[in-house]
Amino acid sequence: MVDHNNCLRNIRKESMQYGAAIAMTKYFAKRSTEDSSFKHFEDISEEGKISNVVWTDAKMIASYARFGDVVIFDTTFDTNNEKWAVGTFVGFNHLREIVIFGAALMCDQNIESFEWVFTKFLEAHGGKKCITMFTDQDAAIASALEKIMPDTKHGLCTWHINKNCVKHLSKLNDEDNHITKKFNACLYKYEEEKEFEDAINFLMEQVDDEGKKWLDFIYKSKEKWTYCFMKDVYTLGIRSTQSSESFNSILKAYLNCKLDVCRFMEQFDTVLEQNREKEIKSEYAMRSKLPRLKFKMPILCEASNLYTPKVFELFQAEVELFMLSLIECLEDNTYTVGKFVIDNETPCKSRQVIWNREDQMISCSCKKFERVGILCWHALKVLDREDIKVIPPRYILNRWTKAAKDVAVMDIEGRRVIEDPMLDVRNRKADMVRIGDSIFDEAAYIEEDTHFVRNMLLEMQQKYQQYKEKRNGGEGNPTTEHSLHLKKKNGGDRCSKRIPSCIEKKKRAKKAKNKTISNSQDLIRTSINPSQDISEGNFGCFSDLEDL
Repeated sequence: MVDHNNCLRNIRKESMQYGAAIAMTKYFAKRSTEDSSFKHFEDISEEGKISNVVWTDAKMIASYARFGDVVIFDTTFDTNNEKWAVGTFVGFNHLREIVIFGAALMCDQNIESFEWVFTKFLEAHGGKKCITMFTDQDAAIASALEKIMPDTKHGLCTWHINKNCVKHLSKLNDEDNHITKKFNACLYKYEEEKEFEDAINFLMEQVDDEGKKWLDFIYKSKEKWTYCFMKDVYTLGIRSTQSSESFNSILKAYLNCKLDVCRFMEQFDTVLEQNREKEIKSEYAMRSKLPRLKFKMPILCEASNLYTPKVFELFQAEVELFMLSLIECLEDNTYTVGKFVIDNETPCKSRQVIWNREDQMISCSCKKFERVGILCWHALKVLDREDIKVIPPRYILNRWTKAAKDVAVMDIEGRRVIEDPMLDVRNRKADMVRIGDSIFDEAAYIEEDTHFVRNMLLEMQQKYQQYKEKRNGGEGNPTTEHSLHLKKKNGGDRCSKRIPSCIEKKKRAKKAKNKTISNSQDLIRTSINPSQDISEGNFGCFSDLEDL
């Protein structure tokens, strides 16, 4: 075990022998060799140091091309010894599972850094901009997003807003007046602007000066978080950055503030691979299992063949609701659809649906299709009334179907993206092994032939090593480019050491006291026997135990 740890430490030291910046560039060069679609960008500061990094691989490029309509961008800390923040671009795939579109390492979280990160992220993906992006309440991110992607709708994480609501308003709650619940209604309930404005004005009268200050602050960005402004925004049903937070929590299980750049990249790749293996398993389960239909209806049978399991469940829930609904025709192409109330069930709001027979277009006031990408039960009720038993093609989003990944994706150089570059490696290896096996099988029967083939293989091995050194141009030797360094983070250390507990402090104090007593006894022994040299004893070896 000790030898194993020593070997790992030597490998890590060798990879970092020219510094973190060179280790990073070597890692990117290696990935570019393995993956022809791999893209990386380094932001070099005026001092000649790397200050920001963005990278994407083939799988990220393919995922963004298919599912990059809604993106969640979030940053996390305490993942490397350079104290840089890790920014991740994530979203939902057709299985409604997390996929990663890109990653960034950032020294400073200022407007200029976020502008550079967003610009390079778009460059890696051929300039394609997402429809909606969710972030936290960072003013620098908001400013950068408005400048780089002005047409992209910016949404704020409702989870963070709720957390801040509890922080600033929960102390004002009482049995008769629950302030935080009323604010939650502003977040999720009110569909009309007037309802929202009246509710906010009422809250202003109920809170203290600190609460008013926070409400004034959050009110300025109301278009980015209130339901009445976000109800017709394409969000896939996302209202927070919790998907990104869950991925970041997995990252932190593998990463910590003691990791150097090389080990950080290795661990980050490990997390990515685990996430992708989960996606492969879900894809296999989707292909091998049939969804359970609650009703034998043509529209459900069609949806079960089209949609992925989780999306089909959402669609089937809408079908259940439309079977319990009532419909009234107001005009030739306008309907009102409401729910049939059972017992003491809370009645829901009726919706107005407009159906255009000529163009086969349908629009509902609830805006669910515009927001999530599947038809609502109000629209399904009208289609059933019009004797339409299948989903109109224009209302089937390819991103929710089982065939969403069947479309080929091209990178910015116009080459087809190979999502699993190692597949080509395995195929080439299998081809060489096949050729070698035929030679080995025949030569193994004759001893002279075996020696001949063996000598030829040893000679070929030497020639291949010479070829690699010539091809790499002596990559292993230090050059002038090894003066490149990573920019050090100034102030605001987010990677401080953990504060020791009281028990740990007592143990350390006891250990230090015992050490002092031991040293005193050693000095007494030395004074009694001055011919003994302490440097020849075992006391000086303890400082080297860390290298074992």
